[in-house]
Amino acid sequence: MDDTEFLRRMEDKIRRLTGREVVLRLDETESDQMSIDLNGPGPVITLGSYAVRYSGFARMALEYAVASIREGREISQLEFHMLLSRN
Repeated sequence: MDDTEFLRRMEDKIRRLTGREVVLRLDETESDQMSIDLNGPGPVITLGSYAVRYSGFARMALEYAVASIREGREISQLEFHMLLSRN
């Protein structure tokens, strides 16, 4: 599977888990980037290139995006670590 297909599938999964339309962008310059902008009409998720290189980073980014969208705000690192420890 190529990178474009992988990102499309990630975007689809986030959409299914949150019930919201999302835009997923890949940041080639900051490979470890993981952020979400909830201020527009739909969430815009920006992931670094590690998301297509490392499956663990991609899974973590997906969980982070879903948790932030469900909360309606970008969750903090501490909240995210607590969320991961519960799973």
